[in-house]
Amino acid sequence: MRKALLLALTGLLACTGVASADDFPQKGKPITFVVPSTAGGGADTAARLLAPLLEKDLGVPVEVVNKPGASMQIGLGYVATAKPDGQTIALLVLPTAASGYLDTERKSPFGRDSLVPIGLYYGAPFGIVVTSSSPFKTLKDVVDAAKAKPGKIKAGTSGFMATGHFAALAFENGTGTKLATVNFQGGGPQLTALMGGHTDVSMNSIGELVTQQKSGALRILAVMSDKRDPNLPDVPTVGEAGYPEIGAIGSDIGLAAPAGTPQAVIDRLTLALKTAMDDPTLKERMTEYGNTLSYLPPAEYAAFWDKVDARFKPLIEAARKQGQ
Repeated sequence: MRKALLLALTGLLACTGVASADDFPQKGKPITFVVPSTAGGGADTAARLLAPLLEKDLGVPVEVVNKPGASMQIGLGYVATAKPDGQTIALLVLPTAASGYLDTERKSPFGRDSLVPIGLYYGAPFGIVVTSSSPFKTLKDVVDAAKAKPGKIKAGTSGFMATGHFAALAFENGTGTKLATVNFQGGGPQLTALMGGHTDVSMNSIGELVTQQKSGALRILAVMSDKRDPNLPDVPTVGEAGYPEIGAIGSDIGLAAPAGTPQAVIDRLTLALKTAMDDPTLKERMTEYGNTLSYLPPAEYAAFWDKVDARFKPLIEAARKQGQ
């Protein structure tokens, strides 16, 4: 079956001006895999778990490069303007990636049509977390404190208009409170600030929290999901904690390439992604980090992407107003 797929790709590549399937990727030429956030966060970890498997399948080095800043606009803008030959791809984090082009005032260097999907990789629900020494023992404790001191409880996020920022807005909307939102440039700096006592509470991807929760350094008060995380069976959902109005918030992460990349090249990258996601070790490691593998091929991923845009556009507008 795999041989047949590769033979089909050979024909498609010939139609796009590429000699054969063996010409992509170019032998000895590395593929640049851009992570538009800082090293050490959940997305970065997931990319670095995936890269060696892509490398093995494609037969060329796959180099993870971090290009953080401007709620992922810098890294994604870099990929969107790269040569559309499949040699530069991005880790695409929704809804963060949509925040730039959906907020016209931000003058994003790329639009929805500047990137094309390769495939959906995984989903990462968010958690509301404090340090183990925090006086907040439950989600109700945070809500009560935020109501008693409007705008005083410092809540860390991974960046302005990043998923964590939307999670903080959902918290405010669902509980009728006002937080003092502090936006960092990635989940790593965000957790460092929490551990250092510079913020009171944090909204992070579960994948960034599981290890430190198990070590006793952090206390996850609730998961922003409709169901409990299998890695955290004792942690309630926001609904179980008494605040269903907060709703489910998380990141959906996939791979994308510059618009104009030949379809046959996209197909080859999609095949490599799907092959990697079937690897038992990757499945085990991603589960350990609290992530759920959820493959979608390009067409279905594109439709999913459009739905995310529609859902989060109102929150993006609220985030923009908050930042003024």
